[in-house]
Amino acid sequence: MKKPEQQSWYSRWFSGNDLLNGLIVILLVLLIIFLAWQVRFLFEPIRALFTAVGAPIMISGVLYYLLSPIVGLLEKYVHLPRNLSIGVVLIVLLAIIGVAVATIVMVLRNQVIQFIDNWPDYWKTSEAFINETFASEQFKFIRDYLNHTNSDLNQNVLDWSKKYLTSGVAGISSFASILTSIGVTIVSTPFILYYMLLDGHKFSSFVSSKFPNNSQLSVRYLLTEISKQIAQYIRGQLGVALAVMIMFSIGYTIIGLPYGILLALMAGFFNLIPYVGSIIAQVPVFTVALIAGGPKMLILAIIVLAFEQPIEAHVISPKILGEALSIHPVTVIVVLLSSGHIFGVLGVVLAVPSYAVAKVFVTHIYDWWRANSDLFEVEEVAEK
Repeated sequence: MKKPEQQSWYSRWFSGNDLLNGLIVILLVLLIIFLAWQVRFLFEPIRALFTAVGAPIMISGVLYYLLSPIVGLLEKYVHLPRNLSIGVVLIVLLAIIGVAVATIVMVLRNQVIQFIDNWPDYWKTSEAFINETFASEQFKFIRDYLNHTNSDLNQNVLDWSKKYLTSGVAGISSFASILTSIGVTIVSTPFILYYMLLDGHKFSSFVSSKFPNNSQLSVRYLLTEISKQIAQYIRGQLGVALAVMIMFSIGYTIIGLPYGILLALMAGFFNLIPYVGSIIAQVPVFTVALIAGGPKMLILAIIVLAFEQPIEAHVISPKILGEALSIHPVTVIVVLLSSGHIFGVLGVVLAVPSYAVAKVFVTHIYDWWRANSDLFEVEEVAEK
């Protein structure tokens, strides 16, 4: 062991002081983040690459977590080779998607055309309703605000139309680019999904094998826990969304709500956003019910919601989603609001699973620090 005068100044000042060492590590991490932000232009190729392949990879990832258990069951109980099991699952999946899309498109086509045809009448009805409701002098401020908003909306529509009509070539080019991206996504997703299903279960072992021997088990456990969190969230949320879509479709069909199937699909999509999505989904439902069917239809839509919400909250969500992520509702709302403000719609959709993954990662690091740091020795002795 070196004598004190032979030790470096860093060892003499900071050796054995875990608090100062921890602060230095935090400072260095913040410095690295700051420097990385200053040279962010170097990461532009990575952003461009993610833009090109991000959509098919994300779609393939979601389908991987949905189909991987089915492939495992075929491989285990039917004794099919894994590649043949994957082929069977993909063929069945494509057939189901084809039938579902054809059916839904036929139903939605009629409802969308009907909605477009009736839109002028709905607009006049809503204006008359607003004027009658707020005819009193007490509501003059609200009436002026709504009329001003109505005028602004019409002007914005006209400005948007003029802008894109005058820039026809650029608009056509942009539209062609979007169609190309959609085509590439549709074609490439099955191939990416096939190889994910073929080798995805080996990912944690492959990554952990690149780490030192004494940390491989810990890394494999961390990656497995992250994968479980993502799988539970995707399967749970999609299951709940599908159940909500089916319940609303049945309810809206029974009460005869116009565009019920379209509104039920929207409700299922919005339900992918935890807690907040169910509330947002009712805004177009109540609006259409009031304008197209009047107060009676609005009351019937509220009754459907009153039957659906207890079933979803007390039966479907606990059974399908459960408490897998163990995240407090207030935390979910804060995460959704923050990510939505920073990253937009995509941030809202990916906020909760990203937080769940970060929580597993941070918890794992904290447990490792607690097990290897001297800061908790006194506390643990006192507890004993």
